[in-house]
Amino acid sequence: MDHPSDMMNLPQELLELILQRVSLMDNLMNCRATCRSWRKVADAVFTSKLPLMLSLSPSESEEPNLASLSAPWSNDHKSSITVLTEAWPRAVDCSTDIIRVQSVQGWLMFNKFHHLIDKDQTFCELCFFNPFSRASFKLPKLFLFSTSAMSDSRVRVVFNSAPPGSDEFVVVLLCASFYNRKDDDDQMRQNIAFFKFKQGSWIVSESIVEINEIFYDIAIDEYNKLYGLTHEHNTSVVFVLTLGGDDHKYHVVERLVMQNSIEDINFMATSSVLFGISSFRTQRLAMDTSTGELLLVLYYQFSCSSVHVHTEEFHVYKLEKSSLRWCEVFDIGDRFMLWDSTRVSFVSAKGLSVPEKFKRGNCVFFIQHDDIGFFFLGDRNNNYVAVSSSLPFSIDQNLWFSPAP
Repeated sequence: MDHPSDMMNLPQELLELILQRVSLMDNLMNCRATCRSWRKVADAVFTSKLPLMLSLSPSESEEPNLASLSAPWSNDHKSSITVLTEAWPRAVDCSTDIIRVQSVQGWLMFNKFHHLIDKDQTFCELCFFNPFSRASFKLPKLFLFSTSAMSDSRVRVVFNSAPPGSDEFVVVLLCASFYNRKDDDDQMRQNIAFFKFKQGSWIVSESIVEINEIFYDIAIDEYNKLYGLTHEHNTSVVFVLTLGGDDHKYHVVERLVMQNSIEDINFMATSSVLFGISSFRTQRLAMDTSTGELLLVLYYQFSCSSVHVHTEEFHVYKLEKSSLRWCEVFDIGDRFMLWDSTRVSFVSAKGLSVPEKFKRGNCVFFIQHDDIGFFFLGDRNNNYVAVSSSLPFSIDQNLWFSPAP
């Protein structure tokens, strides 16, 4: 009979072949928690199953803390599902609190918005949970805005590429608020805050001295430079900022006035109606840290009713610093671009257990209702794959999820 130590000393190539045959993701997660060498091999197996889908139960349901990780491409979809029941902060008072969830490098981030009625103030609290190790941590509460006379707001949270919770991990939060004033036109205010674990507290700036414009979106690169997209005089401007040196202030290091403009850029998602068909457009900055490319992704949808929404197409533009132009991209190589309601991320198509037609990459994967959609940038076609769910709960939100790199 083999001793446990013999199993621990298996060659990595042999261990990977064994773990590839583990169909239940619950069992694979348990293998991952055994030791460092098994974790490394299990992560490689997880990577081969990308993209993973994270499904969340409604926060107001009887069991609000349920979620699942599933491998949509598995031949046996039912056995590829693991149900997570860890008590993360999903059960909230829906009358005053709102929770938004997104995935970041193998962790879940819960952005909890809490409104103090007596003080007319709204705060946010970022909580992080790792569904593999069950580790968790949270950041200090951050004041966002007073809701008096506020008509709308937008919050974006971005991260650098450092592991969550490490000293090098940086979080940047952008909050833009719209106010209706009786004695004035609509006003827009912008707060930008960033958190460095070495400093241990939020650094907040309601305005940046060199900038009067409001950012449409933000992105951060591997060198902790913040990119902010604005629009003025019928062209787009990209500001590049450092994130708080010794004086804890922002400093503009570049102001890139683009020589061409993308007319569809708008701060908020926009819609229009023509002949009974509604069209929707959203846009997002995306930083691909593996290549250092800053991309602008435009997402077009249309609907003939309030229920059925269809994806029309994606347009991807790359920032060319040398010519100061947005150049449309029709080929992102052997990579997938993953789009959901919270962020845009990238993953290499090499080694993934996906159908043959996807192995070449150059594709945008998106989640629409309970289906997975894919849009090939080269031939401009999109299709859908129905995902048959065997989950023991109703689905409120689907996200793309991947283990830490």
